[in-house]
Amino acid sequence: MACPIDSGAALRKRIEKPHIYEPVAEPNELKGVVIEGIYLMGGQFAILCQFAHPGLAEGSFKHSNFAYRIMNRLKTTARFLNAAVFGTRAEQEAIFGVIHAAHKNIKGEGYYADDPELHKWTAATLFVAIIVVHEAFFGKVSRERQEVLYRESSVYGTSLRMPPEMWPATLDDFWAYWHHNINTLEVTDWARKLGTDLLWPKAMPLWALPNIPVARLMTIHWLPERLREEYGFKTTALSTGLYYCVSYYVAFWYPMLPRAVREYPSRYYIQDMKKAVERIERTGTWYERGKT
Repeated sequence: MACPIDSGAALRKRIEKPHIYEPVAEPNELKGVVIEGIYLMGGQFAILCQFAHPGLAEGSFKHSNFAYRIMNRLKTTARFLNAAVFGTRAEQEAIFGVIHAAHKNIKGEGYYADDPELHKWTAATLFVAIIVVHEAFFGKVSRERQEVLYRESSVYGTSLRMPPEMWPATLDDFWAYWHHNINTLEVTDWARKLGTDLLWPKAMPLWALPNIPVARLMTIHWLPERLREEYGFKTTALSTGLYYCVSYYVAFWYPMLPRAVREYPSRYYIQDMKKAVERIERTGTWYERGKT
């Protein structure tokens, strides 16, 4: 989504004020959940489920140097997620304006980045990722709380220009939609290549290297069995044992961490989102000079 070199004024003129649909419900409960840094662990799960949609996989494969830009993609995705949940209307207009403008140019014979069906599926994966992470470390999410989080997670789709009426009407309707897609979507060669790039990334900073095998272990075990097989990922008795060891270890120690520590990753990305808004208002792009 790199912007061409141009004056800030010209760029601002090119980025139209985005139309932002109102979500089915305001993300009040969602704020208290996603501020916890542990939910970032669900990111790879969500992305691999997204890539199971052929349109999302083809568009991502053809329009992004994914393997070498994992950290950049994490940061820009976090800007969207945090603007959707925590952002003011002005911050949302700035961030979403950049995203919507970029999506207009990502199209091909079998895909279009502005397709609201793709946005619906993206939002669905983000909601399920929250449930998957919570249940891995903290136990089952009650039906009542699932209902609330489900309705509020519509914000991820509406922020991408999914009309709110496209969000399934009830939680039961949603799970029917989810399981239908999980059982029928095709994991393409594009998706498999992107999945390998995601779980075995290149050009990562040294501080992130110890986290990669742990994230890969958790993600592979979280994937629905059919998707895991179609991606070519395997579980073994050893990996399953390691998965449960990590799950129990995190479940025991994480609640004991000070709140400031637990929330630090999310608050870091919220501040990055706000800095990106300042750059957009000043220059018309969220990229820092000399960076992409």
